[in-house]
Amino acid sequence: MRSWPISAPPFLRRWLVAFGVMVCVAALAAAAAVSAAETPLPLKARVFNPSELHSLFLRPGKEGTTRDPATWSRDSGLTVAQLRRDGFVVGIREDSKPRSPVDAVGVSLAAQFKTPAGAARAVAQEPTHPRKFPVPGIPGARGYKYLGQTREFDIYFADGDFEYAEVVAQPGDEGGLTGLLLAAATRSLYHRVHGRPAP
Repeated sequence: MRSWPISAPPFLRRWLVAFGVMVCVAALAAAAAVSAAETPLPLKARVFNPSELHSLFLRPGKEGTTRDPATWSRDSGLTVAQLRRDGFVVGIREDSKPRSPVDAVGVSLAAQFKTPAGAARAVAQEPTHPRKFPVPGIPGARGYKYLGQTREFDIYFADGDFEYAEVVAQPGDEGGLTGLLLAAATRSLYHRVHGRPAP
């Protein structure tokens, strides 16, 4: 059986060093991703951040949390009975303000349920609409659009024991907001929250 020479040619040594560096970098990146996914994420970090809002011609506004199913029912559109059955724990609502040149408004919602199944049921029970748009990159996400005097785009998805709802709207005769823009901002949010447990 042939064995490697004691001293490998220079090109082979360079290749081995480069390969070793790539393996180390990949291992560190994988470890960092696993570590981030296991790091708890507070409720306040589960709604759109200023950068995501900026991409939607919006800026941060009022924010509030509640553990009361009746209060959350008014925010989410789900009934109190549905929320209790699904195991609602706590929810946060962020209302955003318009940013020139687009006269738009937005709402970012996140709700924790006792189990992932409860969060998935909450998404399944959200209002639907015949007009849909794709939300690539987020498993199970649903996108709906309402086009009329007001143009509205809604996205719902669940991740772990959290349900997320992102809504933007503007007067129908104005340009600016699209389902693609909302999908991109929501995908950014998804990457921040994916797999992150509650504190």
